[in-house]
Amino acid sequence: MTKRGSFHSLQIKFIIVLLLALAVGLACGATVKIVGDYSIDHIYLDEEASNERCRKALNHFSQFVQEKQLHVDNAREIVRWAKNQNHIYLMVEDKSGKVLVDSGWWDEATYYSAFAGEGDGISDAAQSDEIPAASLEKSADNPEVATQDDSMEESFGYGMGSAPVEFADGTYLVSIYDFSEEPLYEIVTIATYAVSIAIFVFVMLWYHQSTIQQIIKLSREVEKIAGGNLEGHITVRNRDEIGVLAQHVDSMRYSIMREMRAEQEAWNANSDLITRMSHDIRTPLTVLLGFLELLDEGDFSQEETYRSYLGICKKNAFQLKELADKLFQYFLVFGHRDCDLNLELTDARVLLDQLIGEHEVLLQEQGWQVENRRLESQVLVEVDPVYVKRLFDNLFSNIEKYADPGRPVSIEQKLEGDCIRVSLHNFVPHNPNPVESTNIGLKTCERIVQQLGGVFQYRKEETEFSAVLTIPVCREPQNQTN
Repeated sequence: MTKRGSFHSLQIKFIIVLLLALAVGLACGATVKIVGDYSIDHIYLDEEASNERCRKALNHFSQFVQEKQLHVDNAREIVRWAKNQNHIYLMVEDKSGKVLVDSGWWDEATYYSAFAGEGDGISDAAQSDEIPAASLEKSADNPEVATQDDSMEESFGYGMGSAPVEFADGTYLVSIYDFSEEPLYEIVTIATYAVSIAIFVFVMLWYHQSTIQQIIKLSREVEKIAGGNLEGHITVRNRDEIGVLAQHVDSMRYSIMREMRAEQEAWNANSDLITRMSHDIRTPLTVLLGFLELLDEGDFSQEETYRSYLGICKKNAFQLKELADKLFQYFLVFGHRDCDLNLELTDARVLLDQLIGEHEVLLQEQGWQVENRRLESQVLVEVDPVYVKRLFDNLFSNIEKYADPGRPVSIEQKLEGDCIRVSLHNFVPHNPNPVESTNIGLKTCERIVQQLGGVFQYRKEETEFSAVLTIPVCREPQNQTN
């Protein structure tokens, strides 16, 4: 069993783990986002790396133009090449700086060509509302176009590469902008969400698996106990509902073990008593029968012999009676039925004076010092006098067997509330005589008092013994019951 601590509800723990998983997931996702963006900005978009990608794209385009023997007015082929490269923006200018072909930032069907209506048949694209043709012409008469191009250079900066390219009809300036970092940013964003969700799910699955493992472990331990292995230990790790359940199961296991031990002790006491009683009864019974036969035959010449035989018979008869009393005590303690009580409304002071007084006189005659404090007033109790006599016979028999004769025996009778409290106290010598091996006499007293509606308690120490019994009183006369 673990030490008791503060209780943590599974519901509260779940909420805490949920918030923790959310916080850890967001933190890991933010870390991925920061590291990814930083890597793209400072490694992939490095000036040298960006210019290298633009140079490669220009060389590839130059080879494409030479292989296809393209003219500058083949705008559709030029734009198709740019769109096929993915994340490439291409613009062709003449020596005066006029834009002849612009691949556009949008889909393949939307681009600009200065040759609208001339051979290429792209007048619809040139007149598109999305890209007005005039807005892309570089000239001194259109300062807005020049301003737009400047802003584009500022926006894409070192990502732009420009070089002259030999077309079939002349040399033109080709400018390429690389914006291939955009899918990388998208990948980083996706990775951010994926890592956040994965961490969140992992933490929640870990908590769920931990809880399930506790339940499985408890189930297996309970299964072993159900199979009869009561020595199996129940593990109590957490102070939650599962821990409390495990603690209760462990307490139940201890209770079952205690009951089984008590049952085994009762069985052992039963076996020992029957064995001892069968032997003890046989001896006096054999002697008694033998002398009874002699008395029946009358084969004796003197009165003294007759009296001697009669005394032996009487002695063995008393031994049989004592054994019979022990059998009664045994069945009273270990029997499953209550004894039949003949209850009578009795003055407790008179009854106790009579029962305790008899034993007090006998003890004093044997040299004992007895201190007896009697009841001061009349009190009515409803008891069976026969069983109460057996009760005090057992208590004083215990004193005669185990108490120290050189030290006083204290008896106190006192009215406390609605009960009469009788206390007996005596001292035990260092080397007491082992008269009997069981506490069946004390257990008999406890059973009798319980059936009278009272409480019996005793305490045995190395040098002292005390017993306390309480019996409820009757404030008003009651009818006698059987």
